[in-house]
Amino acid sequence: MTQFQPPPFPPLPGQQDYYPAAHAPSAPPRWSAAAIGGFILSLLGFLGVTAVLGLIFGIVGIITTSGGRRRGMGLAIAAIPISVVTGAIAVLLFFFIPFLTRASEIPVKLQSALGSDSPTVADSANALREMGSSTFNEEVSTEVLQAWITQINAKHGKLTSASLDTDQMMSKTRDGSMYLNVKGKFVNGPAAIRLTFSEKEVWSLRIDDIEIGGSSPRGFADAPSPNKKESAPAAP
Repeated sequence: MTQFQPPPFPPLPGQQDYYPAAHAPSAPPRWSAAAIGGFILSLLGFLGVTAVLGLIFGIVGIITTSGGRRRGMGLAIAAIPISVVTGAIAVLLFFFIPFLTRASEIPVKLQSALGSDSPTVADSANALREMGSSTFNEEVSTEVLQAWITQINAKHGKLTSASLDTDQMMSKTRDGSMYLNVKGKFVNGPAAIRLTFSEKEVWSLRIDDIEIGGSSPRGFADAPSPNKKESAPAAP
């Protein structure tokens, strides 16, 4: 017995029911909303949270499209690496670029604090305190800071220019502190400037110490105050 073959012409009205159901065309599987949504969100991943959502929806899309139950397996798979890449771009945009912008402003602030535009030692000390962390301003007294600036001025002169050391801009110590290296040019010649940031103050870039030519205010804590007079020796 031969199988039924439909005629080469469309059936007349009212004759559709004569065809076996096996010959009716089957509908293709529906698209996975998770796969489509994950792919779109991954493309918008540079906004931050959309990268995380794109990654999650991409994984869900792979699950829902497995076995051919839904269409969109390729979109779901592509959403995962795209989310990782755009998420990295988001981190760069929201964290590292603002950080580098603030870091590039530090040499300008240093030159304003220690340059020829700062007429007095007190003005220089106040400018450095505006850059200092709460710990630095609490632990380094005004007398010590002014005495250190006086020594720097006597040894190096005023700061004429400053720029970030691009060869080794930042370094990290074992205790978690971060160093920002600056190239300084003083009246008496060049000198390296190293700014220290505690681990909790790194992103805000509030200095915890400043070292110029191997000398820092914290290391200068035992230095005599410029206003301190030596006591006269006791009479024999």
